[in-house]
Amino acid sequence: MENKKQELINQLWEKYAKALGLANSLLDELEKKPKEVMVEVEANVDLSTPPAIAELERQVQEKLSKNDSNPDETNT
Repeated sequence: MENKKQELINQLWEKYAKALGLANSLLDELEKKPKEVMVEVEANVDLSTPPAIAELERQVQEKLSKNDSNPDETNT
């Protein structure tokens, strides 16, 4: 039986996968649009990964790596 922390991590991955799936679908739709009707709009937006998100991704990856290297240990 999975522990509560693992369930939370799994929920996070499910939400992340859903967001990536939506982004992937949107990119597919954009590719279908005729190129000649695309309008370029200048916008001053920062699309870089926020530091807090990058840190969370690092922490999750670190925990997953630990889990992969120690499959017999269970975290509580």
